[in-house]
Amino acid sequence: MGIVNIIGVWKIKCVEIKTIQQFFSRLKLNHNRAIHGLKTAFACIIGLSIAKFFNWPSGQWVPITIMVVMSAQAHFGAALQKAYMRFLGTVAGVLITVLTLFFFSHDLIVVFLVVFFVCLICAYIASRPDDISYAGTLGGVTVILTLTGQQVGIEYAMQRGLYIVLGIAIALLVSRFLFPIHARDRLRVHIATTLRNLQKLFFKAAQIQAEPGGTVIDEKLEAILIEDLIEQPRLIHEACLGSRAFAAKRELFTNVINVERNINRLITLMRRSSCAIDTSELNFIIENGFESLVNCLGAGTIPENTQDFSLAFFKIQQIFENLQKNDETSTVVAKHSFLFILEQIFKELQLLRQLIAQINSDSSKMISNLV
Repeated sequence: MGIVNIIGVWKIKCVEIKTIQQFFSRLKLNHNRAIHGLKTAFACIIGLSIAKFFNWPSGQWVPITIMVVMSAQAHFGAALQKAYMRFLGTVAGVLITVLTLFFFSHDLIVVFLVVFFVCLICAYIASRPDDISYAGTLGGVTVILTLTGQQVGIEYAMQRGLYIVLGIAIALLVSRFLFPIHARDRLRVHIATTLRNLQKLFFKAAQIQAEPGGTVIDEKLEAILIEDLIEQPRLIHEACLGSRAFAAKRELFTNVINVERNINRLITLMRRSSCAIDTSELNFIIENGFESLVNCLGAGTIPENTQDFSLAFFKIQQIFENLQKNDETSTVVAKHSFLFILEQIFKELQLLRQLIAQINSDSSKMISNLV
């Protein structure tokens, strides 16, 4: 009975998500960005309502904090890390202000010295490329706000810190429980899209080989692929922050990205090589291989261990053996190089099949354990 209930809830949730996606697609809006915008606005209204209900002085810092934490971080994992660092920065800034006021009161020289050294240290931390930069930024801002304003006092500083902490808490709760957007889900879609684009790029490269000078490579498609391959490591990082279960599969997804990069390089080499060999049957197997892997990745199924790749390796070996021995050296080298590139593409697709099989197998085990 428990399994039936879980499957029923899952189906209802899928229908709801699909309906929402269709609604935003009709409005020509990005689904995730639109949902994220609505979530951020809703969270800001919650923070503002609490501040107005209790009539807090400077209560606007609650919705301000929510906006700062949520606005640029659609994925829960990224919002969680950013919120944690901003919490550390706020606590450190409030503590510095409280200690300064407790020991030196409102001594102007001390205030100037504290602000100078805090800004120096926090700016140094904020210039780091990793997540701790958020702590540096908010730490410096908190000290300036609580130590240099018209209302300066220990109670005011602690009050301001509590407003920011409350804003962080609301941002995290809304991000986690109201239509959560997980980087792990987007990563799967991202990889599937990249594989589809690699399939298109391979088809273009194959056309160039079949019709030299008649087909031009799609530079826009190449640029999109490069951008996608650059963004995927960030998605893996954010997915690991938002899910411990996903963190265990980090190496698998990292290897998938490495395979994508290798295939992209091989297609580029394939396009630049020139030889008169009929490889249409091999090209068909490669394109079908891409299609099968994309479908398995999207459906969460385990790719079948078909004989297509074994057949492809056999055919490549046959072509090698049948190459004319009396060709010019440059022609022989070009043909061998081209076949070698095709062979490496098949090996990368074979490795990709194994990685996706392991990823989807681990996901199925995780769902079974939950049931």
